[in-house]
Amino acid sequence: MFEMSIAFRHISSHRRQTLFSVIAVALSVAIIIVYISMINGFMENIIDSTVENQAHITVFPKENEDEIYLYHGLEDYLSQQEGIIAVSSYYKGEAALQYRHNVEGIVLSGIVPENEDRVLNMEKDMVAGELESLVIPGNNIILGSKLAQNLEVDIGDTVTAQVPGSSPTDFKITGIIRTGTPADEISAYGNLRRVQDLYNTGDIITGTGIRISDIYFAETLANTIDRQTDYDAVSWIELNSEILTLINTQQQFGTIFYIMIFAISGFSIANILSMIVMEKVGEIGMLLAMGTTRRSILCIFLLEAGILGMMGVLVGCVIGYIFCLVIVSITIPVPPEMYFGLDHLPLLIAPQNFIIAGVFSMIINLIAGIQPARKASKMDPVEAIHSV
Repeated sequence: MFEMSIAFRHISSHRRQTLFSVIAVALSVAIIIVYISMINGFMENIIDSTVENQAHITVFPKENEDEIYLYHGLEDYLSQQEGIIAVSSYYKGEAALQYRHNVEGIVLSGIVPENEDRVLNMEKDMVAGELESLVIPGNNIILGSKLAQNLEVDIGDTVTAQVPGSSPTDFKITGIIRTGTPADEISAYGNLRRVQDLYNTGDIITGTGIRISDIYFAETLANTIDRQTDYDAVSWIELNSEILTLINTQQQFGTIFYIMIFAISGFSIANILSMIVMEKVGEIGMLLAMGTTRRSILCIFLLEAGILGMMGVLVGCVIGYIFCLVIVSITIPVPPEMYFGLDHLPLLIAPQNFIIAGVFSMIINLIAGIQPARKASKMDPVEAIHSV
């Protein structure tokens, strides 16, 4: 294919310009690869943290009600639904927790440890003690790590809980949990029956958490439960809509960022092709005079744009991969509770990141090569030869 040989000859005759164009494309590709990896890594981390630290679906009381009565029937109904793998009912209430002169406002959750662990995988977040300690007879309590730090307590200490309408009650700390979320500062957990007794509520709950096999089916299943039971079923997607909207908005801004970065490299490609067209006017005229079609001339310069772009993409993928490995190896000292449990910059290095950056770059580069290529193909052969 003579168009390809001519394209390679043109590029090799401008080595310095070719080098700068390839570097421009390579750097733009590398930057986009790192950026996409960061965004995808951050998004995956947020979704994982969100999904693992809260129920996939939460069932709240009916409208104008504060509690769920006869909840055992609701649990039976939920357990029979396709896709649901775990159900855990709880009672939540506000309380004050005191240790010596330290007092903190908390949200006290009464749970069935085995069920709650199946829904939230709580055992993996225990940094001291065991979740099953809540089954042991007596007033036992598990505190969030930040709450324990603020109260200056540890395993084995006794704290006093005060709830409205009830006498102060002592609890022994049998566990400390760290989820890496703001909940660690206000959360405390006790046995469901014991917490119900503390609040003098009887056998009622304030909500039921559900874990399902497909987290992206949560919205559909929540709507089904809501419609069939009249309870207010809310998916994790709805509860975290603001965060997910922020991520989607960031991705939209990211697309604009891609275009701006690749436009810079595209201008570099367009510049070198324009220079080649200007310098090869006589050669283009001779080719046209010898019978070369205008389509072949157009093809030659588009091939040059493609070759420069491909070289830049290949080099950029290598540079981007190296940058990602370097960034992953760096740990940034960030308080975990500030950024969804992150203590480092998350990157998700995936093949699609390189494919997206490469394809996007090639499209921009080919677009950049269209104008110089059309200019060359539309030359008058006589004028081109005499202009030399």
